[in-house]
Amino acid sequence: MPRTSTRNQFTIVRFIKDDPVWERFDGQTLHPVPHPDQASKSLRSLPVLVLIPDRLFFFFQPESDHHSGSLRQRTAAARLELEQIFPTQTSEHGPGILLDAGRTHLLGCLPHPELTEFARRHQDILARANAVTTPFFLAWNAGHRRKIESWVWDNPEDGATAAMLHGQMTFFPGNGAELETRIAEASGTGNTGQPLQVNTQWSLPDLLQAAPDIGWSQLRLPLPAAAGEGLDLRRLVRWCIAATLLGGLLCTGQALRLTAQQAQVKQWEQATHRLYAEVLPPPLGDDPFGRLLFRHGQLQGPIQSGPDALAMLGLLSASAPSDFHVETFSLGPNSGIIRARLADYEQLETLLKALEGQDRLRFDLDQASSADDAVLATLRVSY
Repeated sequence: MPRTSTRNQFTIVRFIKDDPVWERFDGQTLHPVPHPDQASKSLRSLPVLVLIPDRLFFFFQPESDHHSGSLRQRTAAARLELEQIFPTQTSEHGPGILLDAGRTHLLGCLPHPELTEFARRHQDILARANAVTTPFFLAWNAGHRRKIESWVWDNPEDGATAAMLHGQMTFFPGNGAELETRIAEASGTGNTGQPLQVNTQWSLPDLLQAAPDIGWSQLRLPLPAAAGEGLDLRRLVRWCIAATLLGGLLCTGQALRLTAQQAQVKQWEQATHRLYAEVLPPPLGDDPFGRLLFRHGQLQGPIQSGPDALAMLGLLSASAPSDFHVETFSLGPNSGIIRARLADYEQLETLLKALEGQDRLRFDLDQASSADDAVLATLRVSY
C-alpha cells in the first residue's frame, strides 16, 4: 500500500501549455489547490516540487554508465564523451553530468535553448521550489532507487515516451507500435535471449511517491542563472553567514591567543626587571640592559694586580730570625721599601737567603749599617 505519512505530502507545480498548475500530493493522489499566496498556512508550509517539461532538457546515457571503474573515472570518461558528441556547446550551457541518488549511475544533461526564457517567465515559481526537475529525471532516479531495470514513462504533456529497456535508455514520440518494436529490439540484445517483460509503466503518482525517498537535493536540475536567482540569493546569504561565523571564530581565537601572549610577555618583563634589580644598583634607568653590558665589559678586562701587604709581612715573619723587627715600610705601584732591625750581619745574610726564590716577590738589599749593637737594613721588594 502507498504510504500517506506527512513526509509524503508536498505541493506540486506542473506546466500545461506553459501555464502553472498548483496541486497537493497526499501520498496517493493529486488535489488542485489555490496559489500559495491564497492558500492556508499549513499548505504554504509544505515542500514545493516543480516539474518542468522534459523538452527543456536533452538527456543522454553515456557509454561509461555501463563500464566498471571508480565513480571519478567513469564521470571523467562520460564528460569527455559528451564533449566529443556535442562540441559546439558553450561552456556556460555545455553538457553536465548528473548522478542518481545512489551515486552509481551517470546521465548526461544538456539544457534546451528555450530553458532560459522559460525560467525568466516563471522565475517567481522556481524561486519557491525545494527542487526543480522533470518527470523523466524523476522516473530515472525512481527506477534506480527501486532497482527496476526496465520501465516506461508516457508523458501526457509532451506526447513523448521514455523507456529504460535492459538498462538502456530510449526516447521516441508516444506510439504503442513503436514501443513494441523497441522492446523487441531490446529483447534481441539481452543477455538471456528471452522476450523482454516491461512490468513497470510509471504513472505520475507512482513517481511522486518515490520523490521523498530520492531526496529534494538529488532531484534538482541545473538551471540558468536567471531561473535560480532567488535560490542563488538564498545560497549567497547562507555562504555569507557561514563566512561571517567562520571569520568571527578565527578572530576570537586570535584574540584569545593574543591575550595569553600579552600576559606571558608581561610576566617575562617583570621577571627580567627583578633580575636587573639583583645585579645593578638603583635606579635602573631606561636601558638596564646597556648598563649590564657595560658592567660585563668591565669584568672581562685584564685583572690589575697590586701589592699584598699582609702576604709580604707574613713572608718576612716566616723567614726572619727572632730578633728581626720591621721599623717602617712603604709600598709603591711596582715596588716597596722595608726598613728593619737585626742583631747582626749574619742574621741579615740568613734572611736574604731565605727570601730568595719567591714567585711573585723579589727582595734586594739596598743598604745596611751598624747602630747601637744592631744592624739597620733597607730592603727593596719588587712585585
